[in-house]
Amino acid sequence: MELYPDADNEWKDERLETFKINAWLTMRWFDEYLVWDPERYNGLTNFKITKDKVWMPDLWLYNNAGSRYEDYTANSICSVYSDGRVVWQSPTILTTHCSMDVTHFPFDYQECVLTFGPWQHGAAEITLNGTGSAERYLRSSGEWEVIGFETVSGREDYVIYEDDTPVPNTFVDYSVRLHRIATYFVFYLIMPCFLISGTTFLSFFLPPESGEKVSLGITVLLSLTVFLLIVAELLPPTDVVPIIGMYYAATMVMVSLSLAMSVVVLNLHHRGPETHQVPAWLRKIVHGKVGMAFMMRRTTTRRDFDARRKRRWKALSSIEMDSLDCSAMNGWDDRMHDSTIPSAPELDTRKQLNSIRSQNSARLREITLLESIREEFRMMREMALEKEKTERFQNDWKQVALVVDRIFMVVYFIGMMVVMIVIVSRFDFR
Repeated sequence: MELYPDADNEWKDERLETFKINAWLTMRWFDEYLVWDPERYNGLTNFKITKDKVWMPDLWLYNNAGSRYEDYTANSICSVYSDGRVVWQSPTILTTHCSMDVTHFPFDYQECVLTFGPWQHGAAEITLNGTGSAERYLRSSGEWEVIGFETVSGREDYVIYEDDTPVPNTFVDYSVRLHRIATYFVFYLIMPCFLISGTTFLSFFLPPESGEKVSLGITVLLSLTVFLLIVAELLPPTDVVPIIGMYYAATMVMVSLSLAMSVVVLNLHHRGPETHQVPAWLRKIVHGKVGMAFMMRRTTTRRDFDARRKRRWKALSSIEMDSLDCSAMNGWDDRMHDSTIPSAPELDTRKQLNSIRSQNSARLREITLLESIREEFRMMREMALEKEKTERFQNDWKQVALVVDRIFMVVYFIGMMVVMIVIVSRFDFR
């Protein structure tokens, strides 16, 4: 038996784990009842005859994966030669089961086996020898590269029932070894995932005020989920997790961690005096060697706040309302309410008396207005001091958030590098 596969019509369904190939089948056998002398028949050395006129071995594809066992010898002819040789040739499409090992997808190697053998005849009646070649006819396709084609003829004992005598049978195995061309999958599956994970790294450079750190992390996580679903649709539902699936899962875990890190940074960034101020030990760490290690410079110190506050309120502090003599004000008030009215000799006219009273009233109103202005300035000063205190607390927490964000960025970068090294080391690039 000979088999010549044609790779131009070769299909491999990863989901169904089937291998379909267009092959040229050839069977050769010797029939002692079909021997003649050509000289007795006008030099006839061979002739063609339909297959139902001669005996043919009942060979079948044992690991057939088609909907039914098709008789690929139907409607065909045989060539009979004068020395008893009978040759049958026919093209056919064969579909067989092919278990896949998708561990190293898309850098995987697959081997599909087509097993042929007789169904009714044992080894005592038919001795099956397999031959074939793929060098002349088999060419690599756009997705698969054929790296090997082997033929193995074997013999084994077959037992239908436990109490039966073993019946020896012969068979032929045709092994086709394939290597997947990974260019398509590298550009459309691996490279996008790598770029998306790099985009997540850039989210650490977004300022918390932008409000896009969490949105970017969620968008990246959804994108990775879509790519993971695409990979799941390409591969069969087996108990083996491919390395590329591990890579996507690990990347999704790292993106989820970066999302949690962003939430922590935003929580620290938006803290204020309503919670509590930065602990002394944390301030020492942030503004100490840790901050210097991440090249973080403190934006505003407590000394800067004090100096700015003194400059801002220097002019207001120089306005001392003590110069306004309150005792004089009380004296004027007593004089206004005093029942003793100056006599005529003291004042020339009553008009002068009214003038003095009006002056005292105006002076009193001025003093009252200045007192209210001083109270307003005091309240404004207290509000400004409280605002500066709030800003100082907020800036302390913002500084802590920046340092923590840089620490998380380094942790994420190290984690992604470890994931990349582990995943790449597990791939088989041979």
